[in-house]
Amino acid sequence: MTHIMVTDINATTSFRIKKLLEGIPVEIITTTTIFESINRAGNLQSTLDMVIIDVNLGPEDGYELIAKLKDINPNIMVIIVTSLNTRKSFVRAIRVGAADYILKPFEDDYLRGKLLQHIKLINDAKALSPGASQKQIDTSIYNAVKKAVRENHELLIGLLIVYNKKNPAQSANNVRDITLLKGLFREIEGSLNFDDEVYAHGNNGYVIVMHRKNMHAKPVVIEFFNNLCEQYFTEKGIDEFAYEIEFINLPNEIDPRQNALSVLAQRIEKNIG
Repeated sequence: MTHIMVTDINATTSFRIKKLLEGIPVEIITTTTIFESINRAGNLQSTLDMVIIDVNLGPEDGYELIAKLKDINPNIMVIIVTSLNTRKSFVRAIRVGAADYILKPFEDDYLRGKLLQHIKLINDAKALSPGASQKQIDTSIYNAVKKAVRENHELLIGLLIVYNKKNPAQSANNVRDITLLKGLFREIEGSLNFDDEVYAHGNNGYVIVMHRKNMHAKPVVIEFFNNLCEQYFTEKGIDEFAYEIEFINLPNEIDPRQNALSVLAQRIEKNIG
């Protein structure tokens, strides 16, 4: 179920959107003012998926409302449907992170098709499996190290972090970014041998465990994942994010009893600066 709020001072527009999405598994609430919208969004909080808004709210500033809604829930997808056809309005839409900008008057079939595309994107993001917990990752690494020691072979443990170029502390914070970065997880997973492992670590981290990989294999492995990331970022048009990747060989680089993930995180943090 996708939860949508339609904010428009014109009740006819809200009614038309409701009719357009009949038969689709969505829940729609309607508002006409900033005050009402903030109250409804505050009550729904993280369950609100999409806001369809006309930024021309009479005496009120619709862009100010979008900023407040993003404060409540940064993951809300914003679709602007308005008669404001100016460059200034387009630029403001980009700055607030609107996913689409649709002009009134609109054709019903066109708007319905657009909304269905965005709803599918939201549902695809929800369907993606969440990242593993820190405890699960630590346990998996511990078991891999224990097996390597017992069977007397080497292994590589890697950490790949994707970060915002302008603000490295900010990870993916909207549906599009989360979906794209989860897609990278699937690319990594598909590139591994059957006995290797990858774990999603939050929205922008990937822990890779590669069994029976010796120290000499490390440069080749790093080059492979660099190429994989570069190709994926290029194909998907991702230019606002960069990445850092580090691998550690056990037991040659650190004592197997050390926390490899902590060492990797410290190295990456230093690289990002």
